Amino acid sequence: MNKNKRDKIAILGGGPMGLAVAYELCLHGYKPTLFEADDRLGGMAASFNFGGIDIERYYHFHCLNDYDFFELCKELNIFQEIEWRETKMGFFFKQKLYKWGTISSVLLFPHLSLTSKLRYLLHAARCLTLKNWDKLDKIKATSWIKKWLGRKNYKILWEALFQYKFFKYKDDISAAWIWSRINRLARSRKNLKENIGFLKGGSKLLIESLEDKLRSFGCKLNCKSLVQSIKPLKSGGAQLTVNNKKYTFDKVITTCPLPIISSIFRNGGVENKTVNKYASQKSVACACVLIQTKKAITENFWTNINDERFKIPGIIEVSNLRPIHPHITYIPFYMPFDNKDYKRPDDSFIKDSWNCLKTINPNLKDDDLVVAKCNRYKFAQPVCGTNFKKKLPNIEPFKGIFTVDTTAYYPEDRGISESIKFGRTLVKQILKNSY
Repeated sequence: MNKNKRDKIAILGGGPMGLAVAYELCLHGYKPTLFEADDRLGGMAASFNFGGIDIERYYHFHCLNDYDFFELCKELNIFQEIEWRETKMGFFFKQKLYKWGTISSVLLFPHLSLTSKLRYLLHAARCLTLKNWDKLDKIKATSWIKKWLGRKNYKILWEALFQYKFFKYKDDISAAWIWSRINRLARSRKNLKENIGFLKGGSKLLIESLEDKLRSFGCKLNCKSLVQSIKPLKSGGAQLTVNNKKYTFDKVITTCPLPIISSIFRNGGVENKTVNKYASQKSVACACVLIQTKKAITENFWTNINDERFKIPGIIEVSNLRPIHPHITYIPFYMPFDNKDYKRPDDSFIKDSWNCLKTINPNLKDDDLVVAKCNRYKFAQPVCGTNFKKKLPNIEPFKGIFTVDTTAYYPEDRGISESIKFGRTLVKQILKNSY
C-alpha cells in the first residue's frame, strides 16, 4: 500500500465502523477516501434536529465495559464529556407497570412462582459466568430460554420481545446472540445497580470530533455519495462507480450492511456464489418513533412491554438518562421490511406510539405531546441465526476488497464500541497482510 497515493484506499459507509477504519488508516499515515450515501456521517448513530434538540435518530447508550469507545474518546479529547447515571428498568404487563431489572424486583413480581423467579435469576447468573459461547451458537435462543425458564415463564417474560423484534424470524435467533446482549448489560452494574453512560453532546459529539480529526489528517469525506457498483480488478482492488463517476482503488473496505453489497457487486458485473451469500443475509427494519412530552412517561430508562394491543417490545426514555427537556422517548417498531405493516405511514406509527404511552401512564393528556417524528432504516437489526459465523461471506471475497458490517463481530450485537474495536483491528490486520 502506497501512503503517498491519496485516492488508493476507499471506505464505503460513514457509520462508527467506517469512521473507525478511516481513523486507524490515518494514524498509520494513509489518506483514505470515504463514501457515505446519506447526507451526513454517523450511520445509525447520526443525529438530527428534533424540535430544536440535536438527538440521535436511533437510541444509543454506553456500558461500563465499552473500553474501545472510551479509548477513542480519550484520543479525541472528549472522554471528560462522558457521564454516568444509575438507571431503572420497568416491565409493563397486564396493564400494570412493574419495577424490573433487580433481584428484589424479580422476587416481588406477582406473576411468577418462587421457583420461576429462582430459575430466572439463575439464568441471568449463568449468562455472567459463561465464557465459551460456541455451544450456544448451535442452539436457538427461544429453545435455550424455554429450557431455563419453562414455557409459561418464557411467554410472560420473553415471547413479546422476540415476536415484536423479529416476527417471522423469532425462532431463528442464535442463543449466543441473546446471551451477548444479556451479558453486556449485566456487566454494566455497580453494586448490583445498572449504570449507563452517555456523551453530554450525544453521539453527535463523537461523530463531529471524528470528522474534524479525519479532515485534519487529509482524509476525504464524501456524503451524498452513492456507490452504485464495485468491479473487482484482477490485480487487486476495484473500480467503483459513485454518483455515475468511476474511480479506481488499490484497496476497498465496505462497512455498509452486507445485503446491500450483493447488488453493488452485481452492478459491477460480478455473479457468483459469494455474491449470493450477501443477498442471503437477513435483516429486520425499524420504524423508530421519537416523541417529545412535557412530562416523563415513567421513571425508567427502558421499559419492556408485553401487551398484545401494541407491537412494541419496549420504550426507551432517553431523558431519564440524559438531562434533556422536553422529555424524549424512543418507541421502536421492528419488523422485516417486507412486512405489510412497514408500509404504514409515519402518522400511523406515531398514533400507536402515543396510545401506548398513554396506556402505560394514564395521567398523560393529549396536550402533553409536544412533537413526534418517525425515522426508518431498512437494515436496522441483522438476523443472527444458529451457526451464524459459517453463513457469513469471507471478509476478503476478492483480492484487496474487504466486506464487513456489524455481523462481523458476532455474537456481540451492533454497537458503537464494538464497531470501533472491529474497524480499528481490521485495519491493523490488513496492514499486516493477514488476509
